[in-house]
Amino acid sequence: MLQCRRPLVILALILLSGLSHAEVVTPEQFWQHHQASQHGKPLIIDVRTNDEFLAGHLPNAINIPYDQIERLTNIAEDKSQAIFLYCRSGRRSAIAEQAVLKQGYSNVYNGESYEALLEALPAKK
Repeated sequence: MLQCRRPLVILALILLSGLSHAEVVTPEQFWQHHQASQHGKPLIIDVRTNDEFLAGHLPNAINIPYDQIERLTNIAEDKSQAIFLYCRSGRRSAIAEQAVLKQGYSNVYNGESYEALLEALPAKK
């Protein structure tokens, strides 16, 4: 009986794994996914401290420190909206990424490093 259920369990896991998307991406992939986002207006979330944010941040970024990431639900009600996270080195954005997934967001990209993302920022045409 257990062997008969195994394929169904595997199929269910495969189907459920497709419901959410989160990944660490290169700076180039971060901007490519951002520009190609089809889930409403994509949000760029800087999870560093307010002081770090004020010292410099990506264009159109919103500052929500990683330890306050639950505030995201006040800004992004659509859980399929593309969420792009970054911090200084990737540690805080990884923590925020896990919290955002637990909140039910399904389209999450972790760009990790502010400096690398800034360097890879596409030129405006």
